[in-house]
Amino acid sequence: MQKNLRLKLAGLLAGLLFTSACVPMLLMSAGGAMAIGSYKWVEGTMEKDYPRPMQEVWQATLAAARTLNLRIASQQYGALESKLEAVQPPDTTVKVQLIARPNQITTVKIRFGLMGNQDYSAYFHRQIMKNLGLAEGPPR
Repeated sequence: MQKNLRLKLAGLLAGLLFTSACVPMLLMSAGGAMAIGSYKWVEGTMEKDYPRPMQEVWQATLAAARTLNLRIASQQYGALESKLEAVQPPDTTVKVQLIARPNQITTVKIRFGLMGNQDYSAYFHRQIMKNLGLAEGPPR
């Protein structure tokens, strides 16, 4: 009886050993896919990950700013981090920050005004997605 229990326990431990490397990898992949597909609203700033390199997302961001008729006050491009400051008429400040992540993923953070405007930020992100040729998922 005790030998049978030990055998079952050994089999369970062996199974856990074989799957221990696979499970975290699957969870990280699923988490990464979910992060790319959704917006995150943090203290007035809306951020979203795009599965594209920095240069491509930067060009799409500039095109989105032109589409929204924003007056660009300053822009700073870098391989790892880029910033754009603009003004939405009549006098709303718009701040956009792009951060390069591993695996050709770029995070874009957008803030309209002092407190943030969720609707304008989401619209700006949709314009970036359109410029990148990415299909928009269901609204969140």
